[in-house]
Amino acid sequence: MRMNLVPPGTGFRDHLDAKVSEWIRTVGEEEVSPDSFDLALFGAPLSRTSISHSAASRLPDAIRAVFQALSPYSVHHRMNLADTLRVVDFGNVPMHLTDLSRCQANIEAAAAAYWSACDKPLVMLGGDHSTTGCAVLGMASARPIRYGILHFDAHHDVRNLEDGGRHNGTPFRTILESSAAQAGQISGSNIVQIGVHDFVNSSAYTEYVLRKGVHVVSARTVHREGLMNVVQKALNRIRGSVDAIYVSFDVDVLAQAFAPGVPAPAPGGLAVWDAIEALEWLGRQRAVKALDIVCVDPASDFRDLTVRTCAHLVLAFMTGKALAQRMGESQG
Repeated sequence: MRMNLVPPGTGFRDHLDAKVSEWIRTVGEEEVSPDSFDLALFGAPLSRTSISHSAASRLPDAIRAVFQALSPYSVHHRMNLADTLRVVDFGNVPMHLTDLSRCQANIEAAAAAYWSACDKPLVMLGGDHSTTGCAVLGMASARPIRYGILHFDAHHDVRNLEDGGRHNGTPFRTILESSAAQAGQISGSNIVQIGVHDFVNSSAYTEYVLRKGVHVVSARTVHREGLMNVVQKALNRIRGSVDAIYVSFDVDVLAQAFAPGVPAPAPGGLAVWDAIEALEWLGRQRAVKALDIVCVDPASDFRDLTVRTCAHLVLAFMTGKALAQRMGESQG
């Protein structure tokens, strides 16, 4: 029997309008040569280590769903990313149902396996912010070089480990007290925290990061000086003393109007356009090897606004990498 039907989920299709989801190649467990791609991504769907209610574990697949509606074409740059950049998606790191330490170990192992195999830029889709500690430590264990970190966040994320173990409020204490830090691979002087908010951090944690040598740029300073200026100064501050730079972007650093779907919203955040331009510029820097996007709860979002913002931030970073590749730039 033949019926005039289409498969479930099939929507309008314009054959002249290819989507990001068609450009990014999903590989999963498939054996992939590092020579076959220019940038990779994977998901870290962990949020049960969040101290506030969060379904950030849904974010990786939510971003992928948004990719089905977005084009890889930049009108501003007159550039189709698909013509310049080969991107693969390795899927999600498997999570254990009850053992959260094992979940974190799995993320660290996935990052270590990736960096042991290649040196291509990597984007990790979180997850809560504890996933950043896992990814950075995995990267450091695979490649014993010096790392710098640009950390966009409303919070310091250096809560003590005694009151709750490793969770979304501890990734930078985890990093600063790790064996990689003790070995000199990561030091506080090579970490810059950008956009830290008033009234959502305690003095004990500000004092902790300052003692460790972390450079802190408040949200108010960003407002006064401009995000691009702050980011460029931050990169120049650390680039001469490190071999690779990791960018961690907690979406609660954005103004609440642009990011209603974060578990810990606060007023006075960054503007989306500023963040897009900053991540595109960072993508152009060869020293910047990794980006993560974390701490968005799709279940509390409004019309996917925050998830769509995340997708645009990822594409902005990819645009920077495509521009660097197309133009043969050699910054960093």
